[in-house]
Amino acid sequence: MDTPPEGNFTSSVHRAPVGVPGFDKLVEGGFPRGSVILVAGEPGTGKTTFSAKFIHEGALRYGEPGVYVTFNESKRALTNNLKRFGIDFEDFSVKSKIIVLDLSISTEIDVQSALNRIMEAVTSIGAKRLVIDSITALSIGLKSDVEKRHLIRLLYRVAQNTGCTTIITSEIPCGSNRIGNGVEEFISDGIIIMNSIYDSDGKLKRMLRIPKMRGTNHSQKLHEYVFNSKGIEIIEA
Repeated sequence: MDTPPEGNFTSSVHRAPVGVPGFDKLVEGGFPRGSVILVAGEPGTGKTTFSAKFIHEGALRYGEPGVYVTFNESKRALTNNLKRFGIDFEDFSVKSKIIVLDLSISTEIDVQSALNRIMEAVTSIGAKRLVIDSITALSIGLKSDVEKRHLIRLLYRVAQNTGCTTIITSEIPCGSNRIGNGVEEFISDGIIIMNSIYDSDGKLKRMLRIPKMRGTNHSQKLHEYVFNSKGIEIIEA
């Protein structure tokens, strides 16, 4: 059911179009299939909206079932908030193709249970796309940096084993340049950084960059994006 995404691309790598307006042409038509992509940014930059669009468009336009795992907010809050951006996980046309897992983690034992439930959900609908939102929330119950790094490596291994094209989100504290625990950026196949900045007139702008995307001749520039009825849209330079 794949239809050509917007923009021209020549890579021989099999791609999973993201569906965010203006984005796919920045990465030769989409993410390499089966890759694990880290989407990192400060609070309020749109990581959840970007990731949800990836799942929704996969089900709606490309016939690819998807699993969205939320650790940050309840399923009800998530689905209600996304509807204002035209992303409706409960719409009849995508409902049977999308599973939203609402998971809450407090201990290391719960982490393993959560990973098992993710695998079960992916298997139950033959998912091709997976979002884990967020690795920051998932690791809150772990005390040491060693435990957190072990979790990150385990999570990436699980994501790879599903065979899904996967987005994992991570919080960047305001004013910090560090991504998570310093491991994520090295083991991921691709990285997208989303930031909020104020221009010289004091106007808030949101910018996106792609420092890494294996097997892809990706954009090297900063790209401004906005929230609208389509979710997130990249503004043409």
